[in-house]
Amino acid sequence: MKYPFVIFLLLSLLFIACADRSAVEHIVPASNTSIEIPDIAVQKSKLDYDKKTSVWTLDGSLFSGYAVVFYQDSSLQEKVGIFDGKKQNQTTQWYPDGHYKQIAHYEKGKLHGLKQKWGSDESHVLITQLNYYQGKAHGEQKIWYPSGELFKKLNLRMGREEGLQQAFRKNGALFANYEAREGRIFGLKKAALCYGLENENIQYEN
Repeated sequence: MKYPFVIFLLLSLLFIACADRSAVEHIVPASNTSIEIPDIAVQKSKLDYDKKTSVWTLDGSLFSGYAVVFYQDSSLQEKVGIFDGKKQNQTTQWYPDGHYKQIAHYEKGKLHGLKQKWGSDESHVLITQLNYYQGKAHGEQKIWYPSGELFKKLNLRMGREEGLQQAFRKNGALFANYEAREGRIFGLKKAALCYGLENENIQYEN
């Protein structure tokens, strides 16, 4: 009785390997659009932020420059690029020891391009590498275990699954391996690959 299931599983995996990839080829990381930001740095606490409009102002005017935060030893904790009141270009966060904590790219206040995050332990391994397009997760998304092994490799189109989706155990064994095409699933899906990366809503994050 086990053989029909094994044959079905092998055929499913073969289908994934041979499936038409045309629906996935267009999924590429968004290019970063860089704007020249005035070389002005202001303590982030001195800026006003409107949550409804996601706009940063200084003394009532749209702010262009860098919002900065320092640790007690005067080393940089955070540097945020802002242009005309909106996050723009690169935003960087550091751990107290000077290693990167997070780097993200923005365009007109929305995540656009690559976003990376590193672990807090002394090894500081890369734990997420996400791609965004105009505020929505788009393209290849990778997540690693804190110990460095690959955990998930997803392909999204504007926040939704499109293409090959995979999840791995620490020993490298696949526990989910399927293809999403136009809302349909083909292949082995033993567990849901939730989108809650770092407790974020990657579909709509700004």
